[in-house]
Amino acid sequence: MNSLIIDTSWGNLSLSLVREGELISNISLKLKNKMNEMLLETIDYCLKSVSMQMRQLNSITAVIGPGSFTGIRIGVSSLQGIAAGLGIKPSGISSLDAAALVINKSKSRIACKLRGKTFALREYDFERGKYSEYQNVTEDMIDSDIVLINTKNSDHVDLSKAIMHNKFSQFLRDCVPFYMTKSEAELKFGS
Repeated sequence: MNSLIIDTSWGNLSLSLVREGELISNISLKLKNKMNEMLLETIDYCLKSVSMQMRQLNSITAVIGPGSFTGIRIGVSSLQGIAAGLGIKPSGISSLDAAALVINKSKSRIACKLRGKTFALREYDFERGKYSEYQNVTEDMIDSDIVLINTKNSDHVDLSKAIMHNKFSQFLRDCVPFYMTKSEAELKFGS
């Protein structure tokens, strides 16, 4: 099985290709405002670098959020278009779930910055197979045992490596944007 996973949720592009359970290509680029221009070109480059054609992909997954509204829309819509052309169903994974898989500890608490002083948080207990609901928490609720992802002060976590975790498929969902806060337009215009 040939699988592609992309993460466009934070201004960086992480892209990984897996062939028969083995990571064969992994790219991480800081694209910021050029994500929409470079995403498909980067996917094409990655496929060519391992002598694979788009039609050989059996599975495609996007990190669906929470994260940058624009980045999420670019990644999700691009993968939905590719999947439609290939006749396969795309899947999605939340940035928090992907980070928990990459960190790979038996218990962890993962958070990412949302708007203002708000964070998205989820707790993971892999030993017991128990996971909290996604929560909106305030900055004062973030303590030192919480792993922060995708903030200015956090270490970069290559979320695309989650695809190699044996529990990856357990966290897959539909490939639709996962927002935990309203967009600026929704806040401004009340939609």
